[in-house]
Amino acid sequence: MNTFNRMFFASGLVAFGLGMSSTSGCGGGDYCSTVFNKAVECASPEEKALVEGLKDLVMKDCREKKDRDPEEEKADLECAKKSACDEYKKCQQELSDKKQAIRIKKEVEGALKTGEKMEDALSSCKYSDIKDEEVKKLCADLFKKSIDAAIKELEGIRDSGGDGLSKCFDLQATAEKVSPEEKTKADALCKEVEAGKRAKEALDEAKKNLDGGTNEVPFQCSMAVEDLEKLTSDWAKNKLQEVAKGCYVDLGKKILPAQVDKMLICEYQVEQVYKAVKKYNLKDAEARRLDHQGRRQVRRLQVSGFRPPKHA
Repeated sequence: MNTFNRMFFASGLVAFGLGMSSTSGCGGGDYCSTVFNKAVECASPEEKALVEGLKDLVMKDCREKKDRDPEEEKADLECAKKSACDEYKKCQQELSDKKQAIRIKKEVEGALKTGEKMEDALSSCKYSDIKDEEVKKLCADLFKKSIDAAIKELEGIRDSGGDGLSKCFDLQATAEKVSPEEKTKADALCKEVEAGKRAKEALDEAKKNLDGGTNEVPFQCSMAVEDLEKLTSDWAKNKLQEVAKGCYVDLGKKILPAQVDKMLICEYQVEQVYKAVKKYNLKDAEARRLDHQGRRQVRRLQVSGFRPPKHA
């Protein structure tokens, strides 16, 4: 950022600073002096003290610019000709908006065409006060392209059980700029991403117990199914069945034979398996066998006065 831009941004002369800093060349002392003097004239007393103290440095920076844009210089000078400061500031703001629209339009068109520098273009669209309708339309197209790409990526993260927190934050911020409907869809996907992460943790722990001979249902299993039960998508329903099978059927084949015949009360681990097989309507042959074992044990315990929980 050049000295001229730093000075005016810091001093609060945003309208003039944007107009002047984007001017590529100065065309000699007359241009630089005219535009600078008008900015000083219309500045507040506090701003004038800062601006005037940097005059020599600002003039040097302005006059040594190699490139030049005659059209922008002409527009800056037209604003400087305004006699009233209110008119001058309004002119500078309109000029600044126009320059911003041209810059963002070029940036977004490039991103849409090449797919490069997408983050820079998205940042400009999200955080700039855009007034130009054509640029707004381009930004909407960019948001849609970004959302489509983010959804595809997050679906992969969801299915693999990865961590998508930061990418979800970006997706939700972008979707909010498009419509309430897009925001709702983004929120739903991000809930699935979080549930997918919990599901992977549960299945990993269940397999670890299975391979290691630990006859216990990991606490991650109940957390995972609790998250998945709150969701209504087909993905969530399928993942719930997968987690229930991995946590309760596959582990249950080890837990029930190891504990059922010798237990005098309904052990917690056995109860978890029995209840899960019934609750999630697990239908495969192993699940049916576990259900029969559970029922048989319940009948055996009932003889001795045990009554299973009503929700079992």
